[in-house]
Amino acid sequence: MIPTVNFMVQQLSINSKGMKVFNMTTEKGRAAVWIGSRKIKMMELPIPKAEENGAVIKINATAICGSDGNLFPMTPPYPALLGHEITGTIVELGQRANNTLNVFGGPLKVGDRVVLYPWITCGKCSSCLTFGPGKCTICENSFFYGAPSELFGIVRPDGLNDDVNTYPHFKGGFGEYLYIFPETYLWKLPDDMPSEVAALLDPMAVAVRAVELACMCPGVVENSFTTNSTIAVIGDGPIGALCALVSRIMGVEKIVIIGGRNKRLSIATKLSQADYQINYKETALEERIKLVKDFTNGNGADVVFQCSNQPEAFVQGLEMMRRMGTLVEVGNVIDKDNDISINVARHIAGKHARILGMAVNTSEAFDKAFHLLMRHKKIDFMSMYTHISSLDTLENTLNSMNNEDYFKGLLKL
Repeated sequence: MIPTVNFMVQQLSINSKGMKVFNMTTEKGRAAVWIGSRKIKMMELPIPKAEENGAVIKINATAICGSDGNLFPMTPPYPALLGHEITGTIVELGQRANNTLNVFGGPLKVGDRVVLYPWITCGKCSSCLTFGPGKCTICENSFFYGAPSELFGIVRPDGLNDDVNTYPHFKGGFGEYLYIFPETYLWKLPDDMPSEVAALLDPMAVAVRAVELACMCPGVVENSFTTNSTIAVIGDGPIGALCALVSRIMGVEKIVIIGGRNKRLSIATKLSQADYQINYKETALEERIKLVKDFTNGNGADVVFQCSNQPEAFVQGLEMMRRMGTLVEVGNVIDKDNDISINVARHIAGKHARILGMAVNTSEAFDKAFHLLMRHKKIDFMSMYTHISSLDTLENTLNSMNNEDYFKGLLKL
């Protein structure tokens, strides 16, 4: 369970007479603070000191997630730091931190580079007791690095949130420092792993989890994810590309990627070694469905990973899927007010469809993803980054996410 957090800007110490006194934190670090719809303000914030059960990292790189782009046009409930795909170097470590942090490859010491799982779960609520700790989006008292939890409908009873006005100020990736709270999951980086590669842990873990959901026990008649499967990925962004890549690593026979930007399609196809690509802006819906069926000898895809944030793509995925196929809905996690219509008999019952929504991820999937990133010498993960940003140019990068030439951005410090 995460202890109640009552941080203050002052740091407690003992003077020569044995009396408790508070020392003001005077050092400051820079942060690109989200203050309004599409508005970033550069601020200097007090650098936090590590409590005995926490740590402080100097951020090396933060990858920009599609969800950052979805949140950025909104108005935040308070000034906050976005960014949750974070890597950094330990600059201060609490005396008990190795007992309270969940470290893969630990124990930690000052100078170690780490990458983190951005969700902290309490381990004590009914969902955590039912499904186990480390399962994000279902914990009733969870904390998320890099976005106001209120936007996800979560208000912690201890008051911990992402407000930059409250200590420890640095609670998201778009700043120079980050405070690491107890129960955070961390991975120590090998010396030869670039921080830019490690920053891809979160999207890689999403892809790993999506593929896990598609897999079933051998011999089950509905098992559609096998070495002779055809995979269709709707969405040519980082998540779609990585779903295709993980599927390729797992040995599927054929992969088709469907997207709307030629630059992104090219990057996703090259990264995953996909066999076929379709630009939906250059084809009608009926033509796309026919192309997928022609590619699969008239059957349709065995598995569809729907990775675009467009509700109508869910129905299109069902149309492209074969009978007794599987569709994993990865993309529509940001609520949109446009409902869709489906034909239950034709799309679901008649196809004996297996449909899986995905929002929950696990520390176990993150660990599998980390080991896949360790193949960076053989897989060109760096090709995913098309826009490299500093704190001062971050606002421009966030506003460029819908550009034709954008695939993924990186804040490099």
